[in-house]
Order: sequence, then C-alpha cells, then structure tokens
Amino acid sequence: MPLSINPSPTTECNFSEWIIGKKNRAKLIEIIAYLYLRQEENAQRVINALEPRRRVSKGRVAQNVVRKLTAPRAEDVELFRSGTDEQKEAARKRIRTSVIHRDGLLFQHISWVAARLALPNGYMTSPHVRQADKGFDGFIIELEDGGREIKRIVLCEDKASKSPRSLISSSVWPEIGTILCGDRDDEILADLVTLLKSVPDIDAEAAVDEMFWEGAREFRVAVATGEDQRKAGNFLHIIAGFETVAGGELESRTAGVLAFEDVRKGLALLAGEVAAKIQEIAGV
Repeated sequence: MPLSINPSPTTECNFSEWIIGKKNRAKLIEIIAYLYLRQEENAQRVINALEPRRRVSKGRVAQNVVRKLTAPRAEDVELFRSGTDEQKEAARKRIRTSVIHRDGLLFQHISWVAARLALPNGYMTSPHVRQADKGFDGFIIELEDGGREIKRIVLCEDKASKSPRSLISSSVWPEIGTILCGDRDDEILADLVTLLKSVPDIDAEAAVDEMFWEGAREFRVAVATGEDQRKAGNFLHIIAGFETVAGGELESRTAGVLAFEDVRKGLALLAGEVAAKIQEIAGV
C-alpha cells in the first residue's frame, strides 16, 4: 500500500494514523504526481499495481503544477535577504502564505489517496486545482441498491498545520456546525449532483430526491502535523470534541493524522519529490 492506515480505537470517531513507509514512498509520489497532472485514471492504476497509460501532458499543465509545488518563490527569498525593511516584511508574509498554500494543496492529494484506499468503491471528487480553494476539501459518495441509491455522503476537511488543535477548534468544528444547521445545503447539493452525473446508469436528481439527507451525511477530518504534537503516544487530543460537534453514530465520524518529524520540512521534501516525478512523467 502506498500509505499505511493504522486504526486507533476512540469513542470520538473512527480514528487512524497514516504513515508513509520508506518502502512504498516512491509509489505514493507517483500517484500524487498523476493526480496533480489531472490523470486520475493513471493514479488509480498505480494504486491497483497496473501500468499507467502514456498520456501527453497538455499545454503548460506540468509547468503550472510544478510551480504550485514550489515554495517559497526565489524572488521573495532574495527580497527577504536583501530588500528594504518594508520589502523584507512583505516578502516574509508572501513566503509564509506560499508555504501554507503549497502544503495544504499537497496534503489534499495525500488525503485523496488515503480515502481511495479506505473507500475503494466510493465516488470521489478530485483534489482541488487551485491553491486555497474555498469549499469542501473533498466529497465522497457511496451507493447501494445496485448503484442506484445514495448510501452515504462524506464531507472532508483536510488541514496541514504546526498547531492543528487550535485550527480544528477555530475552523473545522464551526464549519461542521454550519453544515449541520443547513447553512451550506445548497453547496452540498450542487457538488453532490455534479459528482453523481459522473456515475454511469444513475439518475442523479432522482437519487438526491430519494435519499435521507440528514442520515446520509458523514464527516471526515484529516490532519498533517509534526511529531511534537503527539501526546501520551497518540494524536487523539487533536480531534477531541468531534462527537460533541458532529453527533451521529460513531461510523459517521472519521479522522486521520499523518505525522512528520517536522510538518513543513516533511511536506517540502515530499513536494520536491512529486515535482521531480511530474517532470519525469511529462518529459519537461
């Protein structure tokens, strides 16, 4: 497996710790590279241990995604070193923002792989194309009754942070609250219908009309962080309060944590490896 998913029992949710093993790191890098290139079928083929199909990268897709994997920009680093005080401060802010955006987008791709491994029969939205995109980080549906009815809808939130507990408390829990209050029902419906239209032999609107809305919704929270956030041998404190916020059955709440020795350095190293693989695949 390109990513190990190790369950850890808790009453808060179905919790697991994700691990990138040395043996399968190259496979994970290849999968993510194809995802960045918008070649999801090839990413799935790598997961299934099949040979990817050769596809020519269109236009400047490869160059564009390599740029998104590159942070900070060289010009900002130079300004931070030798600019005026005002230029240094502006460059410092851009450097910080660019790293956060790169890491957030990269972790969404890792989270997609973890979701695909956990729900191989689910239909999933692709990772975002733009950095710092608004809206849900991921959207998964599972079908039943021969693929004609909606069994569940999983709304995903992915965060890469050096201080994940405060981010979860200040951002993710309130976000789930707005969803449960119905404030984002129109957005969920739009994404759901769009995703269902990619499923063969299903009437998307009829499937939506017939589902039990509140009973079908589930939540998945994924976090990339550093080993310094491990407490009492685990990361369960990061998702404390999940049950209180989301409610529902235990199976309706899922969370995962991917830990690096240093989250920024770890994601930076991975980003560089993915960028190199993209250039190899695309021949640029």
